[in-house]
Amino acid sequence: MTSHTRKWKEKQVEEIKKMLDESKIVAIASLERFPASHLQELKKKLASKAKIKVSKTKVIARALAESKYKDIDFSKYLRGSIAIIVSTMDPFELYATIKKNKASAYAKAGMVAEQDIVVPAGDTGLPPGPDLSILKAAGLPAIMKGSSIQIAKDTVVARKGEVISEEVASALAKLDIKPIQLMLKVLVACDGKYLYDASVLDIDTEKFESDLISCYQKAFNLAFNIGYITPQNIELFIQKAFREAKQLALDANYISPLTLPEFIAKAYNAANSLSSVVKVDAKETEQQQAEESTQNQQEQAEEQSNAKQTNGQQETKDKQAEENKEQGGLEDSNAEAQSK
Repeated sequence: MTSHTRKWKEKQVEEIKKMLDESKIVAIASLERFPASHLQELKKKLASKAKIKVSKTKVIARALAESKYKDIDFSKYLRGSIAIIVSTMDPFELYATIKKNKASAYAKAGMVAEQDIVVPAGDTGLPPGPDLSILKAAGLPAIMKGSSIQIAKDTVVARKGEVISEEVASALAKLDIKPIQLMLKVLVACDGKYLYDASVLDIDTEKFESDLISCYQKAFNLAFNIGYITPQNIELFIQKAFREAKQLALDANYISPLTLPEFIAKAYNAANSLSSVVKVDAKETEQQQAEESTQNQQEQAEEQSNAKQTNGQQETKDKQAEENKEQGGLEDSNAEAQSK
């Protein structure tokens, strides 16, 4: 039995040593509280990018000591149940990939809630019976409605940082809610030269990318505003210089192949403006002449009317004078006749 165990260990050492020598990086992960079923699932997901090998701690330590990583001190990480991960990815990419592949699990009594655990309102699908008491024991507003149990409103059964009770764990299991996110705990990674602790590897990539973009934009704006030329902003400086030189030429009426189209366009616009002003003046003159002609015609008509009226009055006076003259002659004749 002892001989068989020794052979197994030697075989394991050689196998792990080969993996290490062919790898780009190596990482050590703790298997504490990480279910074997989830580990197998993770192995399948990382198959094309990394290999995970589980073995005894002493076997892994010996393989590391005989591999190309022999000058690296892993001693503080070689404790408890561990696994090694070899990959072609860099340490940060490997950690981020493992972090993205978390597994959901049922909560167990005594676990600490990593975030608020919320049971949503709605139909649970559970039939009436003992389950109603289990849900109420967890503080859930469970009621009977129809043929099933329903949760009256969204309810927080455990706050972030709180210890999950037995009642809450039982209720969550009944509702098939898996609030625990399990991640293979990477302790350290090495690229052959440097050790990267988990605290260094755990980077929020989205925030990191956002911070990098923000820093780049601020540095770019600062360099441009103080006139500091770099390969990244020289094009903007050239564009700015071109615009300012062109504007100066336009202000100074300096004609060049670049400013000529601007001057032609300016002259064209001025001609159009002048043309519109001339047309307006001509139209106003015609309107004024038409008004004067109408006024003259009206005055002539009034004069003719007044002349006719005056002539008529004169004719009337002359006619009456003649009539008076004739009447006076008759009276003289009658007087002569009477005197005779």
